[in-house]
Amino acid sequence: MSNRLGVVKTPFLGLPLLKEIQADPLTAATRLQHQCGDVAEFEILFRRIVYFFSPEAVRKVLVDHHDDFERETRLLHIFESFQGRNVLTTEGADWERQRRLLTPAFSPKRMDGYMNLMQAAIDSCVSEELPTVPGQHPSVDVDAFTTRITMDVILRTLFSHASSREETRQASLAIRALSRQSMREVYWTFVPPGWLPYPGRAAKMRNLQSLRRLIAAHVDARLRHRSESRTEAPAVGDVLDMMLQAGDDDARLSTQEILDNCMLLFGAGFDTSASALTWWIGLMATHPEVMGELRREVDAACADRLDLAGMARLPFLNATIKEAMRIYPPSTALFTRVAKRDMAIAGTAVRKGTLVVAPIWQMHRNERYFANPETFAPRRFLPGAPAIPRGAFMPFGAGPRFCLGQQFASVEIALIAAHLVRHFELDLESGDELPQPFVDLALKPKTPMKVRFLRRDGARRAATRAVGI
Repeated sequence: MSNRLGVVKTPFLGLPLLKEIQADPLTAATRLQHQCGDVAEFEILFRRIVYFFSPEAVRKVLVDHHDDFERETRLLHIFESFQGRNVLTTEGADWERQRRLLTPAFSPKRMDGYMNLMQAAIDSCVSEELPTVPGQHPSVDVDAFTTRITMDVILRTLFSHASSREETRQASLAIRALSRQSMREVYWTFVPPGWLPYPGRAAKMRNLQSLRRLIAAHVDARLRHRSESRTEAPAVGDVLDMMLQAGDDDARLSTQEILDNCMLLFGAGFDTSASALTWWIGLMATHPEVMGELRREVDAACADRLDLAGMARLPFLNATIKEAMRIYPPSTALFTRVAKRDMAIAGTAVRKGTLVVAPIWQMHRNERYFANPETFAPRRFLPGAPAIPRGAFMPFGAGPRFCLGQQFASVEIALIAAHLVRHFELDLESGDELPQPFVDLALKPKTPMKVRFLRRDGARRAATRAVGI
């Protein structure tokens, strides 16, 4: 119940509402939106919380007033205990320095150089995980497949390392376990110090050690190679190489910062891309007419290897990926912000210390900004389509803290998607209904999503390319 527009009564210190949000954050936020409109205000454990559901208000927070907000300290501590002090978990001058030094490593010029590494990982993984003979059509657990392929891409582009199936499995299991533990800790009333025994601590330490050993082995080997070289070490061209070269007259990344940012790429980079690809594959498998149009575009336009210029010639492919991330955003809510002073945002008084939430899932499915928001309609993202209101679509955030890996993830997803379109037909095993989603840091299917991958005949692909679109 609410006593005035947007204000929700929260009896029993708001604990029932907290339990509801913890159990199902998507349904809870949607209920608040339906009850309150564009703004929902309430208190939990004496903490004032505001959900802003309109893109105008969210842009005010993230862009126009970004200096007036900071990310919640307790959340930073939770992710720092997992990832260390990297460009995600730091604030202030430390964050500004790391962001400045790392940004060139993810520029379009650098991305063009990473694409051969990405494609090599894709080719290798697909040949191991999917059928190689035309006509074969095994049923594949999509989440398991996208987890494997995105982890392979991360290892190859980060370290120029061709991973084994078992190595990929162990690394992804460790990250998933750490992600689930982080989600548990988000809802605890306080963040326990690292030395204090708490539920899940032993498994967390074990998984952290496993990942840190993996990353440290690659970083140490590269540093040793550079130090033993009689001349300047030749450029390898992977992300680690870019991190080691990153610097200017004022600063360079320390070895610990390189290790911590590698952990960030593992923790955030692979799982969000895997989530986006999982839902894209499911949508393609349930929309054969869209898949057919996309196949004609890819077959006619694609050479054996895509570069950035080639990806720009695939507008429908890019539109299907954006539409998949609109309906199923990998991150369903942005990192919460805390007001540093009293202010007004879109007509709502926001007092100092108020926790602000930007629920991306609800913004992406708002019928005011997207006609028939539950419908998969990639054409809304094609050139010439009606303009999407600014801020209504933000799978990677906005403002100074927008996702540094946005370009990396976009290229990775497009390369994998183009490869699958070129070589496979997709069919959802269970019919037309995709599994229900749930939030596991990244958005995942609640039940297994099984898709049949039918290997296409190379002669048919060549004929389609010759005919054109």
